[in-house]
Amino acid sequence: MIDIEAVMADFAVRQAERQMQVAEEIQQFKTVILQRLQEAGIARVEIRFDGCSDSGAVEECVCLDAAGAAIECPDVKLPEGEAHPADGSGSEQLQSLGQALEQLTYLALERHHPGWEINDGACGELVIDVAEATFVLDCSLRFTATDDHSTEL
Repeated sequence: MIDIEAVMADFAVRQAERQMQVAEEIQQFKTVILQRLQEAGIARVEIRFDGCSDSGAVEECVCLDAAGAAIECPDVKLPEGEAHPADGSGSEQLQSLGQALEQLTYLALERHHPGWEINDGACGELVIDVAEATFVLDCSLRFTATDDHSTEL
């Protein structure tokens, strides 16, 4: 017979471990990404995402210079040891800056809005202000609501 309390306790422990891992990976990515953005002269990054019906994706990543003009995300590779996969495999991967920005967005969504792509989903953006060294995740969660009425006639 399955001990449901033991299963739930084990699940809670693994969830807490994953949350700690994700929080650490976010901090690592922020440090590495911010440095590369500064070196490339990028002042702001806007990463837009959208998801629903059990599917979601980063839709667009826009890098802006100090004047607010869109510029290409530089094709910079993160050295081994600076790119950390979120799959928990422990294997180091060489990632581009663009891939790291996308991965950071997915990690932030996992940490702060798990299930953002489920049912009606969510949309929003991760905005990085390089000069201020801020990372702000704006997420609009969508849901279906009903306004039910019952009237006896």
